[in-house]
Amino acid sequence: MRRARDLWRRYPGWIGAAVSAGLALGCYGFVLQLPFFLDDLPIMTWLSRHSWVDIWVRSSENQFYRPLAFTIYKLGRLLPVGADRTLLHGISLLVHWTSAVLTMQVLRVTGRSAEESLVASILFVVFPFMFMAVPWITALSHPLVTMLTLLATFAALKAERDRVPGWWSLSLLATILAPLAHESGQVCAIMVGGIVLIHHGVRSRRRIVFVALGVLLNGGMMVLRQYIPRVGTPTFAGTQDAVQNGMYFLHGLTYPVAPLVGWLAREHGLQDLTLVGVAAVSLLATVAWLTLRRGDWEWAASSLWWWTWAALPAGLSLRYGYLYASPRVYCLAAAGTVMVWSGVIFGVSGTLKRASLRKVVAVLLVGLIVTQNIVFLRHQFRLFSTLNGLYQEVLRAGRDEKNAPLGFVNLPKALAYPVKTYAMIQETVLFAPPYSNIAEFIEVNGEWTPADAVMYTPVLEETDFVFGFQGHGLDWEGMRRFALEHQTVWLAKWRDGRFSLDHVGRVESGLPLPDDPLVRFKGGALIESASAETLGDGQWAVRIVWAAEAPVDGRIFVHVHDADGNLVAQADGPALGGMIPAWIWQPGDRVQDIRRVAPTGPPPYTVQAGIFQSAGRLPAYIDGIRCPEDAPKVTQVVP
Repeated sequence: MRRARDLWRRYPGWIGAAVSAGLALGCYGFVLQLPFFLDDLPIMTWLSRHSWVDIWVRSSENQFYRPLAFTIYKLGRLLPVGADRTLLHGISLLVHWTSAVLTMQVLRVTGRSAEESLVASILFVVFPFMFMAVPWITALSHPLVTMLTLLATFAALKAERDRVPGWWSLSLLATILAPLAHESGQVCAIMVGGIVLIHHGVRSRRRIVFVALGVLLNGGMMVLRQYIPRVGTPTFAGTQDAVQNGMYFLHGLTYPVAPLVGWLAREHGLQDLTLVGVAAVSLLATVAWLTLRRGDWEWAASSLWWWTWAALPAGLSLRYGYLYASPRVYCLAAAGTVMVWSGVIFGVSGTLKRASLRKVVAVLLVGLIVTQNIVFLRHQFRLFSTLNGLYQEVLRAGRDEKNAPLGFVNLPKALAYPVKTYAMIQETVLFAPPYSNIAEFIEVNGEWTPADAVMYTPVLEETDFVFGFQGHGLDWEGMRRFALEHQTVWLAKWRDGRFSLDHVGRVESGLPLPDDPLVRFKGGALIESASAETLGDGQWAVRIVWAAEAPVDGRIFVHVHDADGNLVAQADGPALGGMIPAWIWQPGDRVQDIRRVAPTGPPPYTVQAGIFQSAGRLPAYIDGIRCPEDAPKVTQVVP
């Protein structure tokens, strides 16, 4: 224990960096496995069609002028497929960790204790409203502008504390780059200058010159925007959303008690805006009390100064290419928020007389906040991993050119928990936005593959999540046309707490009937062939090719018997996973129907297939001889 304390006293910065790195990997390490998703799709497509010069001086993507972030994206895309997204996700994770370290260093350089600075760094890593900004590559602009603003602040404070003007050069460089990463970087110089003046005063002429120079250079970036095509200057959307947006950022400022606000609003019907207001007033009263008690006004002033200016662009509906209030725009405000709460935690615990009790209370408060944030982030991890598992199967299906064009059915584009933790935060993970499609997803993450996705309600299954679908809805006839238009059809199914993607077959039309079918049924249906192949994990795919003379009034059954004759698996219902019933088959249709089975018992397994109606099974004939029980044996499953 003594050795650990000695190491902490000697190397608080290194230990703090290691702790925040481990925590960042624990919370967000999964992002290294994610594909490009959401706005990655249109932005990466835009980058593939524009040059380096376009990024900086000729054009913008949807009025977003973020050349620094876009340059990073384009550099990452120079790597081979797969390595590009791993690198870019790694950069996002690195930037997030660097911001946590810089948060700690900013507090240290302003005289806060090593313990308080470490707590601020930890709180920054697990700040809940970054759950989209860190995993989503083209949201890197938000963590990037946060890192640059923190770097500019740290360098300026370092220059003033150590009397080394050279640090101002780094501060001014970061100040210039901040608005090139994201539009909210326009407030960087004001944030940096204000914090420097709060901690060091206005008596130094050199200090005033550097602060003014930063403001001028930062403002020059706003002027520069006017000369970039399709960008222009920021516009003020009006004050009609000021109250809602302001309360949204107060919700973030009071985030440690926000789950309580959400619970009271959800379970007891209390007004969430009122509760957020009460929480904000209580927090500010606590900050004012601690300030008066300790005489430490610089901490309160600089923390709230940061939070206020970071929240201002989105909070007041200042539009830079459709910037609006959402969890990811809280990245910049997060640094000021955790500075407030780290000070509150140590201020409140410091009012206790016994040193041992002060430590216990501080640890309990930090533990409570960190625990509830990690629980929330684990919820988001489950959403991401559930969607990612399914979309990796989509990419595997898209890699085989023989599968194209692919048709996907009931593919979820977004998942959300049915109950929100935070009253004003929509806890949703969206993989494919409505202005993109599954073909672009496959293209951006690999090779171009024609594909479509639709929704089909007859085969929907209840899940643990609320989710939206890819594509428009279809009726029975629409589904048959969809199956005809695609070489392979894939059905997303919810089983055992996760989504899986089943290749369920396809439909062809206008083909002659086979001369020598495997099975002929009375009523207009034939089985041309049947086979089985292993899928692994004890599952098999049974492929039955049906030929139609006419629509058939009946339902298909597929039974699997073991070597002792026991029924050990069955897969009854319409063809293609329940989407193409026999009564919509048309003359000349060839229906390739693939069903999953997991037989048990002693092998080999015999597969029987037939058609049944309310009056019984349709007569089935092999080589003109009626099959026993009208359940013809069509193939064998041999492990």
